[in-house]
Amino acid sequence: MESSSSPTRPERKASVFVRLTNKDDKTQIEQIHSVVNKAYRSVSDERIKVEELAEIMEDTKNPLFIAFDSENGQPLGTLQLEPAEYYLDHGEYKKEGYSPTYIESLPKDQQVFLGLFSVDPSQQSRGIGRKLVEAALKHAREDMKRTQCVVNVLYMRDELINWYKKLGFVDHGEKVPFLEESRILQEDTHFSVLRLTL
Repeated sequence: MESSSSPTRPERKASVFVRLTNKDDKTQIEQIHSVVNKAYRSVSDERIKVEELAEIMEDTKNPLFIAFDSENGQPLGTLQLEPAEYYLDHGEYKKEGYSPTYIESLPKDQQVFLGLFSVDPSQQSRGIGRKLVEAALKHAREDMKRTQCVVNVLYMRDELINWYKKLGFVDHGEKVPFLEESRILQEDTHFSVLRLTL
C-alpha cells in the first residue's frame, strides 16, 4: 500500500532576470547600493557612495546591468560594461621579481572591461552572476561591437578567478596594481587580468 504522504519538495526559488538599468530603478537605489557594498568584502569601507551609483545609473557610455528577482523585483546584483578607452589606467605592477610575459596588442576601442560586478551574498547559488555576465557579454558583442572582454580580479580570489575561467576567460599572467591602497585590508593587493575573446 502506497503512503498517502508525499515527499517534501525543496522550496522553489524565483527566477532571475537581467536588464539594463533605467530611470525607474532610482526608486531602488538604496537597495542596489546595499547589494554592491555587501558584495565587496575585501575593502575597508563602502565600495561606492549612493551619489556615485546615481551617476553610474545615468551613464550611457558605461552601461549598467541589474539582476532582479522575478517575483518581488528585489535587486540581486549589478555589472557594468566599461569601454577600454574610458577605463581607468592602473599603471604597471612593479613588485620585485615580477616580469610581464604578455602584452595585449588589440586596440582599446575593441576592448571592454567588466566592472562593479556584485551579487548579494545572501542570494548566492542562483546563477545570478552567470546571468549578469552572459547578458553583458551579449550586449558588448552585439551592441557595442567589441571583440574582447577584460576583467581585473583581486589576486587572492582564487575561487572567482576559476569561475571566470569556466566562462572562457584566460589568465595570461598579467597583473595590475590596486590603486586605492588605503581601502584594502591586505598588503600588496593587486589584480590578475583575465581576457575573453567575444
